[in-house]
Amino acid sequence: MSFPNQGGSGKYHLNSRWLQVFRSDRVHRDLVTCGCAAGVAATFRAPVGGVLFALEEVTSWWKSQLLWRVFFTSAVVAVVVRPAMGWCKSGKCGHFGSGGFIIWDISDGQEDYYFGELLPMAVIGVIGGLLGALFNQLTLYMTYWRRNHLHKNGNGVKIIEVGLISVLTSIISFGLPLLRQCTPCPKPDPELGNECPRPPGMYGNYVNFYCSKDNEYNDLATIFFNTQVMFYTLAVVTFGTAVPAGQFVPGIMIGSTYGRLVGKFVVSFYRKPNIEEGTYALLGAESFLGGSMRMTVSLCVIVVEISNNLKFLPLIMLVLLISRLLAMSSMKAYMKSRLN
Repeated sequence: MSFPNQGGSGKYHLNSRWLQVFRSDRVHRDLVTCGCAAGVAATFRAPVGGVLFALEEVTSWWKSQLLWRVFFTSAVVAVVVRPAMGWCKSGKCGHFGSGGFIIWDISDGQEDYYFGELLPMAVIGVIGGLLGALFNQLTLYMTYWRRNHLHKNGNGVKIIEVGLISVLTSIISFGLPLLRQCTPCPKPDPELGNECPRPPGMYGNYVNFYCSKDNEYNDLATIFFNTQVMFYTLAVVTFGTAVPAGQFVPGIMIGSTYGRLVGKFVVSFYRKPNIEEGTYALLGAESFLGGSMRMTVSLCVIVVEISNNLKFLPLIMLVLLISRLLAMSSMKAYMKSRLN
């Protein structure tokens, strides 16, 4: 396969020999794999997890030459991210946070776990496996429908579909809360850490969404922007459209939603100060990704690196195994029923 316009310009007869090494399909695949590893390493601050994710999910052929290239890319990312984190801690990154890139800042949390927490954490794995298998099946139906009834009508239909889904998402996320009247904020509770409303650009218990007074909140906007209740449905509809969208971040939001819900029940039941809801949210995100994307080793390392706590490694492995096995068993049972 030839690529005459890479490393120069075919129209103006400009050519650079030192870029001819990139004129092969194999090198293109390797660059995509290295870019994927760099993105995961930078986003989650997990260089080793980025290497494993690229080799487990992206690359088609395992070879030693590609391994050291991906490792070198992740190492460069780790070196660059470190000073960037120090620069962000000075408050110059705005909404990107003070602890790192985007929203992945897990600097403290639950240090250890109790034996009684194994059961609810296993329940999170079961929920992630079932929801992950259902998500894959629903997206499969949507893909078949798009291919057989929608996308065969031309590329213009793809653009219209993306536009309609964008409008629908905007209406659900921002239009519906405008139909609700704002409610006065409740009295602050120091024990629960409630702050009404939270400052703009931050997650919190109450959201001031176009309210006329500062001490009011919009209950519908609070539900949408805190619990992400519509992420599952919107992810099923959006995944497979003609846009460069992935499943990783929506899967994290979906899993962390039911994980935190389970964590609330555990905190209220055990009533121990060392149990935190954020731990269950992290395990919930891991369980959904394990059930839908069927990742094991790379996802386990990523979660360990972002949590920075090796004590949770057995729990992470347990939740991943339960979610993956249950998702695969559910899919096999469904396929068997379809064949019969």
